[in-house]
Amino acid sequence: MARRRTYKRKQSPKNRLLSVIILLVVFGFYFWQSDQKQHQETPPASKYSTAVAADNQALLDLKWDGTLNGDIVHINNNKATFTASDLKQTYPSQASKCRPVNGLSLSPLDNQGRSQQGNFIASQASINKVTTRPDRISYDVRPSGWFINDRFDGTKWVGGYHNNPNVKLGNGKQALWNKSHIVGYQFFGMPTMVTENMTTGTRVQNAYPGQLVPEDDIRDTINKHPNISIRAQVTPLYIGDDRLARGVHYMAKSVQDNGKTLDLNYWIFNVQPGIQIDYRTAKFVISSSVK
Repeated sequence: MARRRTYKRKQSPKNRLLSVIILLVVFGFYFWQSDQKQHQETPPASKYSTAVAADNQALLDLKWDGTLNGDIVHINNNKATFTASDLKQTYPSQASKCRPVNGLSLSPLDNQGRSQQGNFIASQASINKVTTRPDRISYDVRPSGWFINDRFDGTKWVGGYHNNPNVKLGNGKQALWNKSHIVGYQFFGMPTMVTENMTTGTRVQNAYPGQLVPEDDIRDTINKHPNISIRAQVTPLYIGDDRLARGVHYMAKSVQDNGKTLDLNYWIFNVQPGIQIDYRTAKFVISSSVK
């Protein structure tokens, strides 16, 4: 009896192409999932350095690395050190210069005329009340170090002269010195425009990539989570009788969820690449590379 022959059905070119496409889609989806999982498990590294600092002196002992991004250091794993009692503070207004509106508390100048700590509770309600910022900060708002060879008369700074050259920064030039808000204008508006809420800060300390970084972190968090309020504390730190702060310690934490939405702890150096600063007198030397 003759053995029956079996024949394999040949796959048409169209079906072969379809099979290849299906395999490519399956493999592509597998590798996409693996890539997504890797990104979720390994968050991108911060461009800022980190440090451990137990107190203000430890912050003052930190050394700037000379780079632009080195202006900011993440402290203690970037976690604020507020106590439970700190987070419960509300700072009701006293209609005074240092407590002008609900949620804002400024410290008076010290006996050397230097600005001190600011505490605040930022919320959608406080931000909604902010009016358009004036083009200029009043001449009478004059923090220590803004003028050279001036003196503090117990109430305000008088005499001296102001020296604020434009220096190279990025692709353009910017004024070296800013009247740098301790508590940002964007959170309470005009009540922040007082000497007690200002330091003499470099353009880098104030904006690039200075205090605007935590301020924008807070603002973005509130925009995304309008029912969340943010407790924050900003502390300029000085050495001896220096007129200029060496930097600003900035902490912020979301209140309702104990920091799950936002928790930050930054040290921001009052520095600028290419500028040698005498913090005691506020005089400076500009290198030829930034003129």
